[in-house]
Amino acid sequence: MVSGSLGALQTFFAHAAMRDSTVGSDAEAIAEAERLIVPSLRGMSPADRLDVYREQYWLRHVPSLEEDYPTLSWALGGPAPFRELAIRYLTAVPPRTWDLQRLGEGLPSYVANNAPWQGDLLVSDAARIDWAFMEAFDAADAPPFDVGVLSVAPEDAWPLATIMFHPAVRALTLGHPVHDLRQAVKDGSARDRPAAATTHVVVWRDSACRLQAVAIEQQAFALLSALASGVPLGQACDAIAFTSGDTESAADLGPKVSSWFQRWTASGWVSSVRFAG
Repeated sequence: MVSGSLGALQTFFAHAAMRDSTVGSDAEAIAEAERLIVPSLRGMSPADRLDVYREQYWLRHVPSLEEDYPTLSWALGGPAPFRELAIRYLTAVPPRTWDLQRLGEGLPSYVANNAPWQGDLLVSDAARIDWAFMEAFDAADAPPFDVGVLSVAPEDAWPLATIMFHPAVRALTLGHPVHDLRQAVKDGSARDRPAAATTHVVVWRDSACRLQAVAIEQQAFALLSALASGVPLGQACDAIAFTSGDTESAADLGPKVSSWFQRWTASGWVSSVRFAG
């Protein structure tokens, strides 16, 4: 197959495979193909041989992206506009690994920063929720939380405790309730674009390996985010009380925090609790 240097062939082949138009439509590409590649024994021209790989590149990668981004595809208007986005994205951000799970890693950033998608907050939100699901699916596992440690911890140890969350937990602040939209898209019941509404969402993979998403209240989200960044429980509660805008104290937050923590542990979000000393 090779009639030129290996390096020249590899570079040319990679560029040809990622073209969004046929090799045979470009006189310069045809000439380069004929210089580097011999015709097949069955009579295929060098350009035709390259186009087999080019077609397979797009047939493999575009559907993979659309499968990973169902909410984004719906928000864009369906397969045709999504394909346009996918081609532009893959041209600008070609895959750097064999792992198709990572293929769309840069897509949320791409739509948020490139026309004509960057002005559409729903499109950006849709991309972010879809990628959160991908990350939750592919995240590492962790042992189940041992609730027994809670019964033996002294009360005065809790303010300095740090909470470790399961690697699959993803917390997002979004401009639309796209977690509900994603489910409607999957169910085939999505009809209208949802109204804008600030929404705090947690995406995770449960113990049965099912992907889940739920909206939580702002205070709970702020506490979870602080704890996930390594802030001790007492300090995190003080910060939430201070930013709540009223006279609520950290002590007043106690019942809320207890209720949130019970739900978080029951849902499998908490991986462990570490006490100082």
